[in-house]
Amino acid sequence: MHNITTDKEWATRHQIEGDTWIENYWNSKDHPHRGMLIERICRHSPIRRVIEIGCASGPNLYLLSQKFPSAEILGIDINPLAVKKGNEFLSKEGILNVKLELGKAQDLKKFSDKSFDVVFTDAVLIYISPDEINKVITEILRIGKVVLFNEWHCFNKWLAWFSNINYFVRAKSKSYLRSESPSINTSFSLRKKAISRGLFVGHWIRDYEALLREFVPKERLHITKIPKDLWNDRNWQRWGAIIEVLT
Repeated sequence: MHNITTDKEWATRHQIEGDTWIENYWNSKDHPHRGMLIERICRHSPIRRVIEIGCASGPNLYLLSQKFPSAEILGIDINPLAVKKGNEFLSKEGILNVKLELGKAQDLKKFSDKSFDVVFTDAVLIYISPDEINKVITEILRIGKVVLFNEWHCFNKWLAWFSNINYFVRAKSKSYLRSESPSINTSFSLRKKAISRGLFVGHWIRDYEALLREFVPKERLHITKIPKDLWNDRNWQRWGAIIEVLT
């Protein structure tokens, strides 16, 4: 399987792997982490309008439709085939209140301020580069009243720094770094602001508390580590977190 590391690669994933992954993603509705994510979203009821940024074929939105059959549920994704197939899957299930559209996290200008009760991501910001993350966060917070991110959070800055260096040393020794892959920042420091922009450990890990405090007060943030038994993946067990923001 090709190691997808950027959102641009996600947009063309079907050209690399075919469309089997889209159906597999749809069929991952029972993945344990989704239950925790949906439960956290449900805490912010009543919900009349919700959007997932980076929905792929829409399994999270299918689950939300079961909880909120009267809500307007929208998903956007940069992969056109995932959007097309996802709408077909939803139609076959008779789901009428969910719609998937082509779109990307970097361009949300068509949505008005606070137009969604909940905006959420599920493993999307791990693909967003440091030079884009502030713009993406700004726009997501603009359109949502409540925001939830299921992403890689830096719980330990020393471990994050070591993992960042180790990733590139191992990758370089194995000669599989592509020319467009992120490079090591040799001037990196352990300052919170530097970590908040992102360290690359295969995907981007960030100190979301430091990053989001540039936008909202600390008391409006809540970060919950994903229990290890919910995701059989070492990186998600180490870094996985649900970050909730009241905007």
